[in-house]
Amino acid sequence: MFCEMLRSSRLAELARVSMKSPILVLLALFPGMDCVGDPAYPLYHPKLENSKKGDHHDFPLGVISATGRLIDGESEILIVDVGKGGVAEKAGLKVGDRIVSSQGRSPSLFSKATETGLAGPQAELARAYDAARATVPHDLDVEVQRGGKRLALKVHLPGGRLDPAKLLKGIAAHLLSTQQKNGRWQPGVGGDADVYTSAFCGLALLAADEPRFLPAITAAIHFINEKSTASIDLKNPRVGPKNWQAASSAILMAEYQLATGDKSFFKFLQANCDLLAARVTKNGKMGHHFDIPYNGGGLVIINSQAHLAWALAEKCGHARDEIAWSRSYREVEASLDQRTGALGYSAKAPRSPDIAARTGAMAAALAVTGAKEGMAQQLAAALATHHGRMRHAHAMSSIGLIYGFAGLKSVNPKAHREVMAEWVPYLELSRNAVGSAAYFGGKRNIGGDQYLGLGPIGNAMTALMIATTDGKLFMHGGQRKNWHGMSRQALD
Repeated sequence: MFCEMLRSSRLAELARVSMKSPILVLLALFPGMDCVGDPAYPLYHPKLENSKKGDHHDFPLGVISATGRLIDGESEILIVDVGKGGVAEKAGLKVGDRIVSSQGRSPSLFSKATETGLAGPQAELARAYDAARATVPHDLDVEVQRGGKRLALKVHLPGGRLDPAKLLKGIAAHLLSTQQKNGRWQPGVGGDADVYTSAFCGLALLAADEPRFLPAITAAIHFINEKSTASIDLKNPRVGPKNWQAASSAILMAEYQLATGDKSFFKFLQANCDLLAARVTKNGKMGHHFDIPYNGGGLVIINSQAHLAWALAEKCGHARDEIAWSRSYREVEASLDQRTGALGYSAKAPRSPDIAARTGAMAAALAVTGAKEGMAQQLAAALATHHGRMRHAHAMSSIGLIYGFAGLKSVNPKAHREVMAEWVPYLELSRNAVGSAAYFGGKRNIGGDQYLGLGPIGNAMTALMIATTDGKLFMHGGQRKNWHGMSRQALD
């Protein structure tokens, strides 16, 4: 149905961009031309072992290029990997070492409870990094336990003090350099994971707000439409992409149109939104695809992403399917957990601790439409109160952070600022020595993000978390159309 449109829109886009700037086309064709970071340090990928039950929590140690492990009730950080040629290796840190103090302070105990967020050794290590950078040279004093002995090490910290805006630019440059020729980013597995991953990577590049990224963004949209949207047959909603892919694709295309004014992908945006509407049952349930899983209980995370897609598409001129919206909203409302004020797994299972993604996406959707203000405020309040859970959502830390911070910013900017201040340690430990980000997941199952690809999704989720502070995307509370490429003075 959409193959001819895909071919014509690709040619039109190439012609439009090449006429404006041949350099942009070169950057799109040869993304490796764009370099970022200190060439003295190699790019380090943390070695993370998934722990579905929370028996341990592996996480990156920031610019020093090593991986740490925490155990519930312990305070020491076990070193499980040291990157070759990195800062930690040069300082003499070894696998098996246990960090017992940093900058002369011993950390408090780690808790695997998701509610506690970054509290304990992670937040305290990040603060030690910041304290070390206030001195010259920027050396971190670390004491480790090794073979029954305590050793003092000095670890040089590259990169200067944390600057989220520079980190966002570094991530965007890294995403540009790792995008494949067909417009996608490499997922963790095959199948359709690359569609969902590429939608978020494209959003991250859009939020970085540089005209040189536009060819990469449109290339990602072309890839998504060729692999996913082209399979839609609105006469038969049983076929076509999963609802996860349809929603994320629509969100990217809508935000792209709102940012640039380019309506080239409007028909594909409509197709994804209409497919989602066609898959809402009479009682408002939605599932991974057409059929409703979990004995008919469904997944509210799908409903909430669909609502955000519909809300953004309406801003682009797509008429909302009021029947589908109303049916789905009733299911969302019925899933509200009265204890937390957040959205549960479904109306049948409202009490679920992994609240951030579905609650945040729905809060953002309501903020975009301006509807149900009381409900939106309640959802935002739940996100602020339980912000420690931001990294936990359906075995994916990524969408917890992406949608959780989006919903909070779009509804309650003051609470967002306060929560972001609490999450600065996350940015400190996720940034790497070359200026981009490493994947920093939650304390439980991260299998979904492994499916998406820890490298690209780790960069996208950190970038979109940072981008909420700018509030340019409509899902971040933005209200100005055609904002892309405009100076901050012009926006103000």
